[in-house]
Amino acid sequence: MPEEAKGKLLVVTAPRSTPSTMRGVRDEARKVVEEGIPLENLQRGFKNFMDALSQIVKAGHSKVGDYMLDEISFSAEVGAEGEFKLLGTGVGISGSAGVTFTLHRQSAGK
Repeated sequence: MPEEAKGKLLVVTAPRSTPSTMRGVRDEARKVVEEGIPLENLQRGFKNFMDALSQIVKAGHSKVGDYMLDEISFSAEVGAEGEFKLLGTGVGISGSAGVTFTLHRQSAGK
């Protein structure tokens, strides 16, 4: 393993400073690059993302009518600096290789 790769995770992402180019009215072409992101940046990004998700889940409701909320899934992408970004609607194929986090409700007895 090359010395510069130690302590890093290789992530395929959009370049930090290259703008997107437009191909059509709604089609956007994005260049991708392989980035060696320091593990500390990924750990910090993951912690910040999970802390924010925790706040969202705490604000939610655990019961809807006769149904209990048992599972919540969030999809994210990883940026060139190691930040995790929530994928919203309309992302389409560009977000299909992101990261999915699924949170399960812990049983009352645990």
